[in-house]
Amino acid sequence: MRIFYYLLHFLCYVTFILPATCTLVDADRCTKRYGRCKRDCLDSEKQIDICSSPRKICCTERLYEEDYIF
Repeated sequence: MRIFYYLLHFLCYVTFILPATCTLVDADRCTKRYGRCKRDCLDSEKQIDICSSPRKICCTERLYEEDYIF
């Protein structure tokens, strides 16, 4: 019974929560949004999406008005 409970939570997460928080983008789409697909964003960059390549995220430069989170 517990396995069905975990399976239900996983399916709800994949179906509803994950698509609402981020999307998988290819490298061309990331470039069109003035970003680059790479493993880690620098301190002067922020994450905007997740690239379809394994373990890569789409990073773009921060605006000067944005606060840095450390």
